[in-house]
Order: sequence, then C-alpha cells, then structure tokens
Amino acid sequence: MDDLSFGLLLFGGLMVFVFGINYFTQRVDIDKVSQEKKNKYLTWFWYFYGVFFLTQGVRYILFENKLGFGLLWVIISITTLIQTYRGKIHSSR
Repeated sequence: MDDLSFGLLLFGGLMVFVFGINYFTQRVDIDKVSQEKKNKYLTWFWYFYGVFFLTQGVRYILFENKLGFGLLWVIISITTLIQTYRGKIHSSR
C-alpha cells in the first residue's frame, strides 16, 4: 500500500470514527453531562491528537527519510501538546 492510500485510509477511518462518536453523543441528552466532564473529554481528545501528530512525524523522519515534512508534524504535535497542557487549546466555559 503506498503512502497516499494509507494516509487517505487512515484519515477516512478517523473521520468515520469521529462522526460516529459525534452521532452517538448527540443522541445522549447533552444537558445531563456536566461541563467538567465535557472539558475532560475534550482535553483527552487534544492529547490524543498531539500524540497522533507526533507518531506521524516520527514515522516520516525514521521510516520514510522525509526530514522536513516529519519535523513539521513534530513541531505541530509538540505545540498541540504544550498548549493542551497549559489549557489554551479549548475554552473552559
């Protein structure tokens, strides 16, 4: 499987997963879920996204020898993880 097919398949799978979770959570009465719990889930989502970006960057650097593209993903992931840790990515309404 070439890189483009793998990337599209991975991205498509993640989107189906996200849309499925979104559909399921819309069916649940959102008003009954506390704001603290929503913020906790959102924080874990951004940590997952940061680790996912980091994995992509390391994969590009180590296995595909694309240093520039891999460093871009690593920088994005580190920025995402730091901003999530500092609480600046999502609003805590």
